[in-house]
Amino acid sequence: MERRSRLEVVSAKEEVREPAHTPEAVIAEILSLIQNVAVLPQVIGQIVEATGDTEGHVARLERAILVDPGFSTMLLAQANSAFFALPKKVTSIREAVMFIGFKGVRKIAMTVGAFDLFIGKTDSGSLRRRHWWRQSLETALFCQVVAPSIEQVKADEAYTCGLLHLLGKTLLDRFDGEKYQKVQAAVDQGAPDVLAERAVFNCDHVQLAGAAAEKWRFPEVLILGLNYFTPTRESSPTNNLRATVALGSKVVRYLGSGLSVAQIDSNLIPAWILETLDLTDNRLKSLIFAGVAGLEAASTMVA
Repeated sequence: MERRSRLEVVSAKEEVREPAHTPEAVIAEILSLIQNVAVLPQVIGQIVEATGDTEGHVARLERAILVDPGFSTMLLAQANSAFFALPKKVTSIREAVMFIGFKGVRKIAMTVGAFDLFIGKTDSGSLRRRHWWRQSLETALFCQVVAPSIEQVKADEAYTCGLLHLLGKTLLDRFDGEKYQKVQAAVDQGAPDVLAERAVFNCDHVQLAGAAAEKWRFPEVLILGLNYFTPTRESSPTNNLRATVALGSKVVRYLGSGLSVAQIDSNLIPAWILETLDLTDNRLKSLIFAGVAGLEAASTMVA
């Protein structure tokens, strides 16, 4: 069958007619109707807020963690794991925070919170969301590894944005799974996911993730960093972060489609990413190899 253009694939579908609501109205409706996933679990939100404060106190973070027995247990298990190889067992949340550090606690909290938002405790059957979760975690790990080699990009911020950059997909899917199936059908025929989402929902996952992050009162740098789809134009300190997340997402998607590391070159990476990060062919290859090596080293986390 002759492959139609991407836009033709979307427009040819009767079910992807554009709704009458504005994107802003649709996003507000989605976030208001799915409160169970549109609100970051309270403990995670408090941890993100506490660890984002350079003057934060251990006692404040300890209080936020103690209200969630499940997360408290996970944090203690992490502190006592072979990774830290501590000389004695950690028996309190305060000790765990001191050993792991604020950034480490924040990373664990974000990963746990994002997993619950993508998969949910009673959502084991959603293969689509599990695929997005794996892709998001791999992007986060890739971005964390390459961030130290890129100016103005912090590893923890790159990890968080990579982890949440596809969150809007699962919010759309939870809002109306049947409609997202129509998006998936168009994507399977060659339509870009963002365009297919706009045609079906009149908003896309990138816009929705940014709106959710604002609702959760995330720092502005993270809200802006989630916009990995729109090319950078005006000068901004977050441009490199956005481009890093976009690069990570592209590389992970290509690897998932069956391409080898050697096959991913500058011809497959959008020009705006290359220009923003000032990537020559050799520097791009170096970043990709380093990022993929980091993925392989952390393969047990995404198994």
